Amino acid sequence: MYLNQFIKKVVFTIVLIALFTHPATAYAADAPYTTLTIDKDGYFVNTQDGYTPLTVLDKFGEEKLKNPSDLFITKDGKMYIADTGNKRVLICDKKGNLLFTIEDELKGPTGLYVDEEGTIYVADPKLKKILVYSEQGVLIKTYETPVSPLFAPNDRYAPSKLVVNSAGSIYSISEGNANGILTFSSVGDFYGYFGANNTSISFTQILRRLAFTEEMKNSLQQNVPAASLNLDIDANGLIYTVTQGSLSDGLKKFNMAGKNMLSNGYVDDLVVDVAVGDIENIYTVSAQGFICEYTREQELLFMFGGKDDGNNRTGLFVSPTAIEVDNDGKLYILDSELANITVLEQTEYATTVHKALYLFQEGFYIESHEPWQEVLRKNSLFDYARRGIGKAFYRLEKYDLALESARLGGDYKGYSDAFWELRNTWIREHIINIFFGLILLSIIWRIVRKIKDKAPGIKSITRGIRVIRNKKLMKELAFLNYMPKNPADAFYGIKFEGKVSIVSSTILYVLFFIIYVINKYYSGFLFKTVEDGFYEIGTDFIFVFGLLALFLICNNLICSIKDGEGSFKNIYCSVAYCLMPYIMLKPIVILLSHVLTFNESFIISFFNFFIFAAIAIFIIIMIKEIQAYTVKETFRSIFLTAFTMIILLAAGFILFALIKQVMDFVVSIFKEVYYRGK
Repeated sequence: MYLNQFIKKVVFTIVLIALFTHPATAYAADAPYTTLTIDKDGYFVNTQDGYTPLTVLDKFGEEKLKNPSDLFITKDGKMYIADTGNKRVLICDKKGNLLFTIEDELKGPTGLYVDEEGTIYVADPKLKKILVYSEQGVLIKTYETPVSPLFAPNDRYAPSKLVVNSAGSIYSISEGNANGILTFSSVGDFYGYFGANNTSISFTQILRRLAFTEEMKNSLQQNVPAASLNLDIDANGLIYTVTQGSLSDGLKKFNMAGKNMLSNGYVDDLVVDVAVGDIENIYTVSAQGFICEYTREQELLFMFGGKDDGNNRTGLFVSPTAIEVDNDGKLYILDSELANITVLEQTEYATTVHKALYLFQEGFYIESHEPWQEVLRKNSLFDYARRGIGKAFYRLEKYDLALESARLGGDYKGYSDAFWELRNTWIREHIINIFFGLILLSIIWRIVRKIKDKAPGIKSITRGIRVIRNKKLMKELAFLNYMPKNPADAFYGIKFEGKVSIVSSTILYVLFFIIYVINKYYSGFLFKTVEDGFYEIGTDFIFVFGLLALFLICNNLICSIKDGEGSFKNIYCSVAYCLMPYIMLKPIVILLSHVLTFNESFIISFFNFFIFAAIAIFIIIMIKEIQAYTVKETFRSIFLTAFTMIILLAAGFILFALIKQVMDFVVSIFKEVYYRGK
């Protein structure tokens, strides 16, 4: 008993010593959201949290916010808040200690920017002015409605957001003005508009414009481009804008010429603000509270946050309006409805990602290798890290490892570059062997040709080949070679001379499908259209043979109505032989896809164009000869066939949707009866 008490005291003493002598580490609570990223195949996948909530600022000195709209943080740690509801601007430190306020004549400031000298620029749409203040908050000048031929009398001037470049030029978004970003010189001259969004027009709108009268057109709603909602500027003077409802280009990065430099990646449909970090990483926040971080090429690194469900969970938002990032990489999210600022800090994982990303983007591929490896040790599914490692291996001239990493990371250009180097190395090492091997094969071929009818073994093989070639089915299949020589005569032979049969034609259809599957799933990595390990053979079977059957049925139907002379058997057999270019040349394309890089991709493009152009020509000649049509009748039947196919496909989709709705209705009734019966 005493021994047990003594042991407990010793253990307790050791624990106390360990607690007081070992440095303690404070860990943030688990984030109330799941962090996502996009993998190489374009799918959202879970990843480690890049940011966790640190604190919430809801009081600044003794002041509280009311419907704040914008936020700006300077390099020296000052925080500027557009307190719209209270008609003022608050200036405080990053801990929320109030320094001073600017009220002056403000009516509802919604946009802020502070340059490196501390000059404060405020956009007030209610006042219809841009106001410029000194670092101490003294009004210096205002920018009112431009008086310039470049600014039309009916253009709206209500500046809501703004940024300023190093030369003092102002870029401002005006509420209700879709012409683009207004630009002013440092002395107030209006330069015109910059970075306007493009208009989009639907197929229905095109048809309306073609069919409607001028009066009807005038009554339609005007097709104007969506106006940018917010903007930011980086250290290089590049302008970033966000636009809601523009899925393809909701985030833009303009160079000095006004050209978008981004690649139209994923952007939240309800994005409200954008901010740029020290390593040109881009942050956006949406009205639903989702925060995204991108590389400077718009590849998504992290997506997190979300809508608060009323439980006031730190890290979730109700109505976010602005996002900012400071020198330490902390994020500041301004919420208009909650009237507070949520601060999020980087995790160790995000810090490692940013370190590797910085080295990678600046071209230090070798130096980025170790940080990328550390990222992969923490998250083996982070495909962007594999692309970075592939670049590092390429610079280290480890092309085989670079090839593997590029493939795993979905880096097609990196894969192509590494494959180019490996291929060149292989050719240099084997060129002599290849040369002598070709000479040896040529000599062997000449010898075999001379003795093939004399040597007993070769003679028997030759005789066997001749017997097989003289089989009726083999002759029918070999008729495929006659197609390019004289297509019209070939179709005459199919129709009147029985040169082919249903069996041989069916074999060609099956062969066509096999080649289609091999091309889809086993082409070279650079030219595959599906991701590695993905197979849907059943769907391919339905698609290929369903489309062929639909064409055969519709064409036979149209040709029967249009007094065509060909039977369904003629069409069935002829279409199979029209696929000759695909059956003959596509295997060559598949082989080439394994030995060519992006630099030679034009060769494969040419082959594919030739294959499908030849098939189209064969089908035109086939319909003309089999049905005994004129050229005009031939093209008319082709058009009607295509139209009939579209109508039947549309009807099929509608019927499928109706059946599905009926099934869902029956299932819902069954569930209702079942649960009520219980």
